[in-house]
Amino acid sequence: MNRAALFVSLLLLGCSPEKARETLAEEPIAAADTVLEEVADSVTDASLDGTATSTVPLDVRQQLPAELEVHLDRTHGLWQFPTLTPTDLQRIPEEEQGPYYVQADFNGDKKQDYAIQLMERDSAFVYAFVMRSEGDFQEFLLERDKLYDMDNQKRSIHYLRLAKKTDRYYDYATKQHFTIAQDGISVGAENYTATYVWEKGKFRKFETGD
Repeated sequence: MNRAALFVSLLLLGCSPEKARETLAEEPIAAADTVLEEVADSVTDASLDGTATSTVPLDVRQQLPAELEVHLDRTHGLWQFPTLTPTDLQRIPEEEQGPYYVQADFNGDKKQDYAIQLMERDSAFVYAFVMRSEGDFQEFLLERDKLYDMDNQKRSIHYLRLAKKTDRYYDYATKQHFTIAQDGISVGAENYTATYVWEKGKFRKFETGD
């Protein structure tokens, strides 16, 4: 009888409130550590794979094709890209060409042509460079505008975008829709877009946005 009473006392002591509290205090800490590790891993993955942020390249000149950069160095001296507004930098989706330059076959001769925006002296210029059969470029000046003082910097208010031949356009000057046979060059501003299309040996300008 005394032996049975002793066994019951030991059993009750093993299940005391103090022991229960110790067990409950230990388990959530281990679970919390696991959750924190999972959160840290997910944050690290998001920053490493680049999907969480989108930034503008620091040196856009690195994106230029070598033949275009060589031509610019030879014909335009100490050329530079103009500074664009933060809004204009974000106008072009990451998967599309622009806002500094675009490339395509503008005249249908199956050669690579280019359009680029440069800063020279106190102005911003938009040039098109069409590859000739001799292997050099024919240069066309599409637009010139002054630089504007914005946020304590002189900036261009223009940005470039590829005008795709698969799209349909509206000319506000003639109030008619039209299509283009070859890819063209769209030059945008805050409330204005001009599209340049190759026609009869030169670029024709259409007012395609307001």
